[in-house]
Amino acid sequence: MRTDLPTPGPRRQAARRRAQVRRRRALALAALVALAALSVWAAFAVSRPVSTRVPVAAAAPTVLASPAGEDLVPVAEADGVDLLLPVSREVSTAVAFRPSDVAEAVSLTPVGRRAAGGDLGERLGDVLAGGGEVAYALLDGAGEGSCDVLEVGAVPGSPVVSPVDGRVVSLQRYRLLGRYPDVELRIQCADDPSLLVVVSHLRRPQVAVGDPVAAGRTSLAELRGFPASLQQSLGRLTSDAGDHVQIMVLRVEAGLTGL
Repeated sequence: MRTDLPTPGPRRQAARRRAQVRRRRALALAALVALAALSVWAAFAVSRPVSTRVPVAAAAPTVLASPAGEDLVPVAEADGVDLLLPVSREVSTAVAFRPSDVAEAVSLTPVGRRAAGGDLGERLGDVLAGGGEVAYALLDGAGEGSCDVLEVGAVPGSPVVSPVDGRVVSLQRYRLLGRYPDVELRIQCADDPSLLVVVSHLRRPQVAVGDPVAAGRTSLAELRGFPASLQQSLGRLTSDAGDHVQIMVLRVEAGLTGL
């Protein structure tokens, strides 16, 4: 065995050490990236809403199909202004009212019949398809003069149409409870400019501020789904997670909207 092989010089040894350090750093970085990707996937899987899929028939809601307005269904009244069903009948699951602590909220008058007993489990689409009245429920202590918030249950991803004629005066993206992305639209009512119709729990808005909207015809956005961890009161009336679009009417000075 030869013993006279030259030993690496100091520069070569230092270069080898630097190469080893770079390899270790690259491996550590790859491990961190993989861990971060796994964490994001896990968070999404936990918070994903549990609900049914949008039926094929709901891609074009029936409330848009009748030019004569025969298929437009009023579900509430606010100081003489009708609020129409904002989603297709095929994907509707429930209609409910509850009180609000907002001082400017206008009390809503339900349209239809109050559901009780076994009627609470009726699917709204089935009721309307059979020619029956809209069956609604009262939640969280709502009663005469305290029906300030309208909740209409539907499948996430369903198109949401304008419940009134008017003009979009506000579009806000915010985080529900500081965590979950949500969209709120405000519509100045054409029949009474002092009324603002607030529509929330939306995603992918299809209108912009200043756009005119037609009741039951103009598509506003899609209905968003709620994370499974956020239990919805409407879920007690439906067979799903209680996903819904929320509507509230505010009384304001007509000139404050700026349109």
